[in-house]
Amino acid sequence: MAWGAKSRHERGYDSAWVKVRNEVMRRDCGLCQTCKRAGRTTLAHAVDHIVSKAKAEALHWPRAKTDHPSNLEAICNPCHLVKTEAEQGKRKRPRKVIGDDGWPL
Repeated sequence: MAWGAKSRHERGYDSAWVKVRNEVMRRDCGLCQTCKRAGRTTLAHAVDHIVSKAKAEALHWPRAKTDHPSNLEAICNPCHLVKTEAEQGKRKRPRKVIGDDGWPL
């Protein structure tokens, strides 16, 4: 679900969110938890909802449950992009690799 032209405050990212975000980043030591589960160490750039805000809304979760630290984790930009695209039903086409001779492999 795209949020369109709504401001961050209209989407629920107000000063209360900033406090929770900072708490989660401290808890997760500023590291991407998706990468950590895969055995990599990567700095996180965002805090992500494990159950997305759109799905939580469909499940009629209150904001306190949606934005609770147990439903949040630190995440890096590449992992966040992959997760968001998957949640939106988007699929990436396989990347074409070009050999030294200029032909696709």
